[in-house]
Amino acid sequence: MRKFGTLKKAVAVSTLIAGMGFFMGQAAYAGGNVVLTGHDDDFHQSTEADAQAAGMFNFARQGSTLPVLTFDHGDELTSLLTALGIPFTNVDPNAGVPDASLFNNSVYSAIAVASDETCGGCDNDATSSANLAGASAAIATFFNNGGGIVAFAGASNTSYYNFLPASATNPGIVDCPAGDCFTQTAAGVTAGVPAVNTDFPHNFFNFPGVGGMSPSWVAFETYTGASSIGDLRNQPFTVGITNGTIGGGTITGGGTVPEPASVVLLASGLAGLAAWRLRRKN
Repeated sequence: MRKFGTLKKAVAVSTLIAGMGFFMGQAAYAGGNVVLTGHDDDFHQSTEADAQAAGMFNFARQGSTLPVLTFDHGDELTSLLTALGIPFTNVDPNAGVPDASLFNNSVYSAIAVASDETCGGCDNDATSSANLAGASAAIATFFNNGGGIVAFAGASNTSYYNFLPASATNPGIVDCPAGDCFTQTAAGVTAGVPAVNTDFPHNFFNFPGVGGMSPSWVAFETYTGASSIGDLRNQPFTVGITNGTIGGGTITGGGTVPEPASVVLLASGLAGLAAWRLRRKN
């Protein structure tokens, strides 16, 4: 009888440990997906630009059919979404700091920011980026609740990405007139975000963990070639974070919400241990 009880105890404890191990191994993030690119896909709207933009929105929206909240001081980004068949509501970022009530996860699947005018013909400007930076707290809440974020070229506006923490403001502009300078990474394949080699490109990003760039960023597309600060090799040009959260002045990610099976396993382990303790007491 004692051997049987000991066996049941061992099973219960091992089940508990296994459940806890699996649960602990799955970081409990429930945040959003974010992708930034130095391409002004909204301006060019070429075949490759449209393909990249479609991949970016699919990644950010995570299968949701809710509209996208766009910030476009013009009509390039909105015309891109129209061409892609993605519903949207546009707010002019130059009208002032967007109200926090706009960032509603039950209404919008993601937010998107049009490219900066320093790309040489794009819509947004310094006023746009300043107003969006003023809404950074509301954007963080939206993101932490699972909302996606898509942002295009900041070009020469080093304040463009300031609505996000630790996103490493664009450190320079690339020079690739002949194309074939861009490569989709394995992470880009997984995210479904392709490279663009047909349009004039703009700003790149620092490597994750360097120059104020959060280590959580992952390169979806890299650049090799000349730039405003010298030759670059495999430099991040389109970057993203999966299941990210914002807090403490930085952005983190890469975790997943625990799967139901792991929760069931943990619960069964706890229940088994509780039952064993009760029988032992009796």
